Amino acid sequence: MASTKRPQGTSRPGGASRGPGQSASTGGGPRRLGGQQPPPRRQGGAQRRYERARQKSTFGKRFGWIAVGVVLAVVIALVVVKLTSGGSSANSGTSAADRNPVAAPAAEVNALTTIPASVFNTVGVAGQPAAFAVTANQPRLTLGGKPRFVYEGAEYCPYCAVTRYSIVAALSRFGTFSGLKKTSSGPNDLNIPTFSFLGSHYTSKYVAFTPYEAADRLQKPLQKVPADVNSLYLKYDGDPTTGQPSKFASGMWQSPGIPFLDIANKYVVAGSSPGLYGVVSSGVLQNGGPGRLAIANAIHSPDSPTGKAIQASQFIVEANYLAAAICDVDGHAPASVCASPGVTAAAKTLATVKPVG
Repeated sequence: MASTKRPQGTSRPGGASRGPGQSASTGGGPRRLGGQQPPPRRQGGAQRRYERARQKSTFGKRFGWIAVGVVLAVVIALVVVKLTSGGSSANSGTSAADRNPVAAPAAEVNALTTIPASVFNTVGVAGQPAAFAVTANQPRLTLGGKPRFVYEGAEYCPYCAVTRYSIVAALSRFGTFSGLKKTSSGPNDLNIPTFSFLGSHYTSKYVAFTPYEAADRLQKPLQKVPADVNSLYLKYDGDPTTGQPSKFASGMWQSPGIPFLDIANKYVVAGSSPGLYGVVSSGVLQNGGPGRLAIANAIHSPDSPTGKAIQASQFIVEANYLAAAICDVDGHAPASVCASPGVTAAAKTLATVKPVG
């Protein structure tokens, strides 16, 4: 089970950099190139012409350096104005969008939220094992009388990046999203195009979805995780301070990590599914991949050339498992989803997982 370590409020240290005046080479001080000697003395008028020419050259060089200094002063002044006027966030690191992702285009959202039932049914589980641990004798997790689906992740996390596609696809069969944002996993974490749940809303009469993005794509704290969700994480995922996984991991996870999913305290998972781990490992989505719209369209049509290239069927497999878990805790509604072949295939596999209590 692949996962990313849960953010602890600090970013990972970057690579070492050279100090001022240090060279990339391992040698000592600067080397002189060649045996540079002073020019020979000229005689009479030739010497006077040489001296005048040298003075003009020196003036030209001084003027050039003065001009460069003026330009640098102007640039620095513009930067200061930009920073003090609020045009750039001190926490953004790269750009404001890294800190506050903007709304995802409707075309991208529509492609992912309108996947035909035939696609879910045709793919089924494709022989992939369930990513969930199944709990026993746990208090039912609800919100507003509906089973509660908790998600905790971070925008920089590449495994969260791929898992969000499946979450959006699955939950769109039970309700409606609004306000989804567009982002990418961290610049040093494969830079996979994805969506963010920050500031989004989900409406459903079957399930309550409460997502939390704990850090932005630059690994800086973003959204405060409530105490009750933190307690769920510690109980069902593990202790990030010691690296000790929870007993509910049932040997599936090597250490606590994100994404963390809890569906009504019956189905819990930390990290990506085996299939989505393969997608991340393949590298086909890193550094932008084919683009967010192309990825969403490929999941909508997994048999397309792009769908096959990015292993889009794995996103559908995970969505079917998520739907089967939701159906099990919400009274198997709606029947159009819960009785569909793709979801029932996932439910059969989930039923073989030994519960841990």
